[in-house]
Amino acid sequence: MSRYEPSKNLGAYGDGGMVVTNDDQVAEIARMLRVHGAKKKYHNEVWGYNSRLDTLQAAILRVKLPYLEQWNEGRRQVAKTYNELLADVEGIITPEFADGHVFHQYTIRVLDGKRDKVQKYLGEQGIGSMIYYPVPQDQLPVYQGQYPKMPVSDLLGTEVLSLPIWPELEPRNIHLMIKVLKKILVD
Repeated sequence: MSRYEPSKNLGAYGDGGMVVTNDDQVAEIARMLRVHGAKKKYHNEVWGYNSRLDTLQAAILRVKLPYLEQWNEGRRQVAKTYNELLADVEGIITPEFADGHVFHQYTIRVLDGKRDKVQKYLGEQGIGSMIYYPVPQDQLPVYQGQYPKMPVSDLLGTEVLSLPIWPELEPRNIHLMIKVLKKILVD
């Protein structure tokens, strides 16, 4: 997690994050990486980071953590409602449900080159949306030339659009957003 964002499933009020594992080896590596790659202070064994969670952020996350599964279930319900309402909309592909998916983002595919037009219209109607990761990973400067062409990634980079999602998003607001979305796709 990074800065407080309402889109995060479990957000702090500043920089913060957590690694959860039941694998002792993964836990040891994570502990080393968070303190510059050292098990013992000033005895760095691997490249690491300065990624220690400060006490205030830890306290906030500790209070919020018991609600995480409830919030995740709320996100799943919102995603389910979106999927039901968008099932018959031509030009939209909705995300599939998979066990454990908690919908940090609810990302649809808008087909036929209409994604940017749809996003603009939603914004004009006061509905926020985001295009996360618009540049495929293989095209980032750090990776350029290291991988073969990725035509699926290229295509998805032009189609993905994330709609608002949070646990308490009310069905009436979801219905309103879908009504607006359908209007622009029919025109």
